[in-house]
Amino acid sequence: MSPMNKSLSLVLAVFAATLVLSGCSREEAPEEPQVEEPQVEASPAADAADDTMSPQEERHELMESVKEAAQVVGPMLQGKEDFDAEAAMAALNVWADVGGKFGDLFPEGTETGYDTEAAPAIWEDREGFNAALMKWRDATAAAIAAGPQTLDDARAVIGPAFDTCKNCHDDYRIEKEDE
Repeated sequence: MSPMNKSLSLVLAVFAATLVLSGCSREEAPEEPQVEEPQVEASPAADAADDTMSPQEERHELMESVKEAAQVVGPMLQGKEDFDAEAAMAALNVWADVGGKFGDLFPEGTETGYDTEAAPAIWEDREGFNAALMKWRDATAAAIAAGPQTLDDARAVIGPAFDTCKNCHDDYRIEKEDE
């Protein structure tokens, strides 16, 4: 056998022995228990702005993620579902994320299109709309800062965020007949 073949054989033998020994001496780690994540997920639009979406489409997708989050936390506050602090915080974080993006999605010229629910009052009373949006952001930030761990705590801090949603919708959203 040539010196080259001897070296290659030695390397292969060492490699094979290493594989065998590593398999023999290794204990399997116990499986980690699966932790169920809260059922709130932001829409793709909430995760990252999509440059191919119109402002109307992006604000629609963002509001859908707000609605999904509200559908998780709302029943908890109403006592229809057990309170889950992690799910409540996840919902609040969706709202905070959207609140940071939403105001920039109403430029002039986007008053119509994509079956928008944005009321003309947004463009007619921009200062009022911005103030309403800021109230929602502030209420959401306060709820997050409070970090509610009980239903009573959540009602005290998340309730005002819901109220600011409703107030903004009353003045700045066109209610569709099928809703």
